[in-house]
Amino acid sequence: MKVWPFNKLLISVAAVASVALAGVTTTAQAEKFPSKPIRIIVPYGAGGGSDYLVRKLSDKLSQRLGQTVIVENRPGADGIIGTNMVARAAPDGYTYLVAVGTHLLNPLVHKNLPYDTFTDLTGVTLIARSPLLFSANEAIAAKDMKDFVALSRANPGKYSIANSEKFTMMLVKMLADSQKMDIVHVPYKGSGPLLVDAAGGAVSIASSSIAAAIPYLKSKRLHPLAVTGLERSSALPEVPTLKELGLGDFDYYVTYGLYAPANTPRAALERMRQEVKAVTSDPEMKTALASQAAEPVANGVDEFNADQAEYFQRIKALAAKFNITPE
Repeated sequence: MKVWPFNKLLISVAAVASVALAGVTTTAQAEKFPSKPIRIIVPYGAGGGSDYLVRKLSDKLSQRLGQTVIVENRPGADGIIGTNMVARAAPDGYTYLVAVGTHLLNPLVHKNLPYDTFTDLTGVTLIARSPLLFSANEAIAAKDMKDFVALSRANPGKYSIANSEKFTMMLVKMLADSQKMDIVHVPYKGSGPLLVDAAGGAVSIASSSIAAAIPYLKSKRLHPLAVTGLERSSALPEVPTLKELGLGDFDYYVTYGLYAPANTPRAALERMRQEVKAVTSDPEMKTALASQAAEPVANGVDEFNADQAEYFQRIKALAAKFNITPE
């Protein structure tokens, strides 16, 4: 039997105790998160759909986390101002961003962003998503988008389609290009005036979020033609997808993503994702999401980041195809 010298035995015991203590400390630190209020930056104005959803989300997160979750609106420059605040924040797990899909479009349309979308920020989870909707005024005798494609082919240059930002413009051009439609593209600043003009007949077709179009659908001033996405929307279950109609695989959505500064501790990201998943399963939150025609996702951290990278490559290819460059 080997006998250890007493001094070596003491060193060995001390080393084991040190490792054990380090493990306990790390575990205690992880268990303590969060130990102070959490801040979620919304890089858009108050009162919009994303702001409404984030405030509902923050109320539920506050209850579950045992800490106040503060929502701050920092609008401006297509979300760049608020996003930069998060990109430059301390990566300690206490500052987050909720951004819509234009977050990934900004590097393709804006020169000299003050942050790098992929190296200065990391994804936490896709909170929810909603398809885009194509709708027409009652003067358009088309029951769905397939019918409208046939109308536009039979009457080159007669019909118009409106979009409110570059993302929907790319999708509209993608549809027109794939279906060889000779159609006039009309840009708008915001879905509000776009839908008013579509309902009044100034333009033939509107491309917008479902939530923005719902009042016009209910009043019969517009009727739905199709939605994007791979499955029908639960908000408009009677409306077919473009894919169903044989018009292409339009796997694009209005999205609500949660992001954090790069190098935020993985434990914090996982805890936030876990709590978002729990909150989006809550009946009250589901109702709030349904009011925006959005459905919960709450996917994993790695899955979300992989999806973001793939999605960015797809819209980057569209931007190149339609000569959309940074300005």
